[in-house]
Amino acid sequence: MTIAGKKNKKSARNLYPYHLVGIIEKQLEKYLNDYNNIPRELSEPVKYCIMSGGKRFRPILCLATAIGFGCETSNIMPTACAIEFIHSYSLIHDDLPAIDDDDLRRGKPSCHKKFGEATAILAGDAIFAEAFNLILKYQKCTSEKKLRILSEIVNASGASGMVAGQIVDITSASKTISKKALEYMHTNKTGRLISASITSSGILCGAEDGTLDSLREYGLNIGLAFQITDDIIDIISNSTVSGKTRGKDKVQSKNTYPFLWGMDKSRKIAEEKINTAMDAIKRINMDSQLLEDIANFILVRKA
Repeated sequence: MTIAGKKNKKSARNLYPYHLVGIIEKQLEKYLNDYNNIPRELSEPVKYCIMSGGKRFRPILCLATAIGFGCETSNIMPTACAIEFIHSYSLIHDDLPAIDDDDLRRGKPSCHKKFGEATAILAGDAIFAEAFNLILKYQKCTSEKKLRILSEIVNASGASGMVAGQIVDITSASKTISKKALEYMHTNKTGRLISASITSSGILCGAEDGTLDSLREYGLNIGLAFQITDDIIDIISNSTVSGKTRGKDKVQSKNTYPFLWGMDKSRKIAEEKINTAMDAIKRINMDSQLLEDIANFILVRKA
């Protein structure tokens, strides 16, 4: 039996490496100083959205992977922050009236509610572009590694990744899609960028192809479990806890795991995905404790 199938004695608070959040946020603030000379109408929403809090889940996975391989986290930080930039851009655009039309993000007014829809679109555009600039300017590695991590991130966030999942999400609302299509949607919408967070770090730490395959398997499975638990949280957690509008998926007739599978089966699927992720990570010669704890955190998180 894998760890996810046992009673884990650690609380959600103790499973998640919150001590890394502050480290990441200090570096994000440092990078944001690059934008002090751009128009205030743009720099203000950019800083507001990037520094609006959150778990910093994706950059933490970058750092946790590096720690597992015995690499210095500072050597991974530009890529970790770049991925957080991409995640932030996606949240801005997801919240827009034309997509999810959500007024609340991380317990605060979403970007378009605070700054207006046009500014939100442009802020998202800027953050997405600047994500790649962080890697180009600050990531110290060989040109070959830089191209490989850029390829990982572009494929995860572009037309064959996150955007593909998002288009299925918005075009299938008010329809019932197949369970296979649902897994495709969530794997691409959420799982691919989470997986790229881990594999990019592995590339920078010199992981071989077989190891990267196992890291990718771990990442895709925890990414899908993360989205399933997100669907559940949308139903059971209030906005004060989750930081998002409660019941939004149901109001918008979104296809979710609880909608297609029911709550109990959804929880079981999430646990199965975590068990698969655990099996994958245990094949790697690394200290996987942080990655194991993060995987288990997904099953017990409330926000």
